[in-house]
Amino acid sequence: MTITPLGAIWLTVCINSFMPIMGYLAAGRVSPPLFALAGSALGFACFLPWALKNKMFPVYFRRDLRLRLFAVGFFGSALPIAVLVLALRYTTPANAAILGQIEAVYTIILSRLFLKEKISASQLFGTALVLSGTLLIAYKERFTVRWTGDLLMLAVPLMYQVSHLFSKKLPKDLGHVFVASSRTLFATLGILPVFLLGFFTPVAAFEPSWELAGIVLAWGLVLTALNNVLWYKAILNMDLSKATAIVLCYPVLTALFSHLSGIEKIQPYQLIGLALALAGAWWVTALVRRQHAAAGGA
Repeated sequence: MTITPLGAIWLTVCINSFMPIMGYLAAGRVSPPLFALAGSALGFACFLPWALKNKMFPVYFRRDLRLRLFAVGFFGSALPIAVLVLALRYTTPANAAILGQIEAVYTIILSRLFLKEKISASQLFGTALVLSGTLLIAYKERFTVRWTGDLLMLAVPLMYQVSHLFSKKLPKDLGHVFVASSRTLFATLGILPVFLLGFFTPVAAFEPSWELAGIVLAWGLVLTALNNVLWYKAILNMDLSKATAIVLCYPVLTALFSHLSGIEKIQPYQLIGLALALAGAWWVTALVRRQHAAAGGA
């Protein structure tokens, strides 16, 4: 079955919704750098047979690609995942997902500055809906004990956007599977120098348990390997700003799953905010469909 870029981005929405929850469950059980290393290494293990079969290692380290691929992996997985797990020691999954919506602002600015993507008034309206919903929810958390985690979370989507910008600048003939595998490889290599700090402070601590093993396994196989393939299938075939606006509705599912699992209780004002965020994502989706239909008929 062939999946469209739009279909891929909506599958990414579903997978991303579990990211704050899994990070929350991992927080306190494993050091953030070790979790980032384990998830990335396991993710690359999924691509290893494909990479060996297609003799991709010389391409990974090609002189004109290696620095850009390093940026994709380091800012796309190594650094933000470590910061995410650290932030979730202080804040909650739904709150982390909500604060991640600032990525809509980052992508509008960066896509316009570096990718020269056109930002239409209709797209801005959809993004505004997403942001209005998430800001409504985030307003309650200002200046609380969760503030430390909240501030850390604001940096995570900026790291993602830097990674995405580098991925959009890669040669088109590389393909989404190559870019996805590169992200996991260079995330693994990029986080390794952090462990040199182990001579001064613990950076590889963890509490052994079957629960932690299951979290790491799910993170590496689904939230890293599969999710990366879907994400690059989407953004390498559509505008980054539009893909980001759509995926930003994942807090709807994060809040729902977090509530059903007993981690958080959803309040009425949160439901209003979630509805606005979802409406904005659907608005941008409709815009993408209309653009694709117009391009096909041209």
